[in-house]
Amino acid sequence: MEQTTVSPRVYRFGSFELSVEAAELRKNGVRLKLQDQPFHILRTLLEHPGELVTREQLRQQLWREGTFVDFEHGLNTAIKKIRDVLGDDADTPRYIETVPRKGYRFLVPANRDAAAVVQAPPPSSRSHWQSRTLVLIVALAVAIGIVVLVLRERSYPPNLRITATRQLTFTGDVSPFSTIETDGRRVYYFKYLDSHLYSVPVGGGPESSYATRFREPVILHISPDGSTLLVKESIGVSGGRSDRIWLLPTNGGPARPLGDIEAQSAAWSPDGKAIAFAQHEALYRTEDEGATYRRLVNTTGDVPWMRWSPDGRHLRFTVTDSKTRVSSTWEAGHNSQVHSVAMNLGRPLDTCCGIWTRDSRYFFFRELRGERTDYWAAKEIWSPLRSGKPSLLSGGGMEMVAATASPLEDSLFVVGHEESGMIFKFDLARRQLTPFLPELSVQDPDFSSDGKWMVLCQLHTRQSVLWRARSDGSEWLQLTDPKLFVGYARFSPDGKRIAVMAKWPDQPWKIYWVSADGGALHELNVPITSQADPNWMADNESIIFGQPPRWFAEPDSPRAIYIHSLQTGSISKVPGSEGWYSPRLSPDGRRLLALSIDEHKLALYDFATSQWRILVQSPRKRIGSPIWSPDGQWAYVNTYGKNGSVLRIRIRDGITEEILSFGERIASPSCYAWSALNASLLISCARPNSNIYALHYE
Repeated sequence: MEQTTVSPRVYRFGSFELSVEAAELRKNGVRLKLQDQPFHILRTLLEHPGELVTREQLRQQLWREGTFVDFEHGLNTAIKKIRDVLGDDADTPRYIETVPRKGYRFLVPANRDAAAVVQAPPPSSRSHWQSRTLVLIVALAVAIGIVVLVLRERSYPPNLRITATRQLTFTGDVSPFSTIETDGRRVYYFKYLDSHLYSVPVGGGPESSYATRFREPVILHISPDGSTLLVKESIGVSGGRSDRIWLLPTNGGPARPLGDIEAQSAAWSPDGKAIAFAQHEALYRTEDEGATYRRLVNTTGDVPWMRWSPDGRHLRFTVTDSKTRVSSTWEAGHNSQVHSVAMNLGRPLDTCCGIWTRDSRYFFFRELRGERTDYWAAKEIWSPLRSGKPSLLSGGGMEMVAATASPLEDSLFVVGHEESGMIFKFDLARRQLTPFLPELSVQDPDFSSDGKWMVLCQLHTRQSVLWRARSDGSEWLQLTDPKLFVGYARFSPDGKRIAVMAKWPDQPWKIYWVSADGGALHELNVPITSQADPNWMADNESIIFGQPPRWFAEPDSPRAIYIHSLQTGSISKVPGSEGWYSPRLSPDGRRLLALSIDEHKLALYDFATSQWRILVQSPRKRIGSPIWSPDGQWAYVNTYGKNGSVLRIRIRDGITEEILSFGERIASPSCYAWSALNASLLISCARPNSNIYALHYE
């Protein structure tokens, strides 16, 4: 009998498999219902894993020329049906990533079975017994191997599961910018702009605290015996920035310096005999509390985080690329060989702050995706019964911004963070504050020149959407997609258009403009990678803008202020603007205010004379968000830090006075004056809610 060959095509990913010939999608062997067009779209994505499949490609493949359909609606509906059947989420995708305005990408590598299956004639009666015996022997050997493997793996669940959650703090003011640490009995933390060290029992209960000598401290690590914290002070004795490392007893004793070491990060070895620390692009080790130290390895960027493995054989750390500001996870072993650590999420990652569980079974890491941070759990022990794909801890709910693992039990402690906005109106004559739109979570309002319209950002944690409304709070119109994170917006002088500073997920900050009546979003066609702080020139056709400061974007790029003409497409640099950003045009359009890149100077530029004049120098405090008074006679600027305030500067002679201290008037850790009306300032504030939670896992 002649042999025949069949080549079935089956794509397997996770618990799913798609059979091309059978036109079926199955999960764990169970057939799932999926219509024809969604099936063919999923098949196309599986045929190009990790690649961008454009919307035009899908249109040409599934909606031939001459087919009269609403293609956009049809494709969006089909993608939604695929996500529904896969249990996928568009905001935190596991399988299908939306590339805004371009297409889609399948994130998970798909195993394709396409080996030929030979259909042979029935065996002869003479060889039948021998073949059957061989099959039985092989089957028995395979069964024994599977039983052994399963028994070995029974002590490890197939995936990490959170079995219990308990909220430990309820004040909402745990610092989202500092690490938390635990000795297994208490969790230690700092609060925003507070010098006290706080702790709370791991089982819940009242928090304790004691004062420390630090200003804006950051916990780096805790010693293996739980007696001492490594703490970095952010502000030194002189008021300038500092990276000095201190040893702080958890029982309230006095702090002592780690030699004369300044470092971005540091961590104890598991046996407590050594401390590793990072200075820019090099890692060091000290075994005598900083008296002497030696270089371990060199890296390719700054190292803001590090941890030793529980057995002390590996040092795993975060490296931040100096140009892109994207972070990745790396590891160094005893042989000083450095290599990157793959996280198996099927896409480029921006990862940080990894920690091991006490038994090394799992490695938790934080991912920044778009404007959101989440923690993932990756299995450290490989097995053929495990997918190797990390699992998301937060489930797309509250952000997780910090985490630490218990050394005594299977528990993880995390800082869950949410954020909303609020606005106050500050009466300059009476020096009184009153809420503005108190029922809404909004920030950063701007008003049209006739005062009839306003634009502002509706804020919820990492989502910031631009809205336009009448000044009385009526006639609301949404202007931007929720996936586009909006920094702020400004009206043109004639009130017809709005310039927007915003960014898509995983993309740099850009400037766009949109009609005040809504419609398409137009990106500036300029050769500047990162753009910030748009303002309109008096002609209503040109936008002046700067570039983000170094901590906000590419640190090595030169910074300057530019003017872009929407009519001609030309771009010109403001003379002498190198090293300045955040331009604010005066009401008459003849001058501008700008900040120095280090955020310690405010200057005035005159377009007629092309001359710059320093108005404010603040060596000890950062300043930001300059504002003009409506009559052009005054400038307002914010100072940041524990005692943030608003300064008023008279333009003609530079006389400066403090008119508002936030710490004395507003119970919010982050406030700033944002815009000026005739007799008042509008104050924009963040309303964070950060608490510590205990997660028990299996």
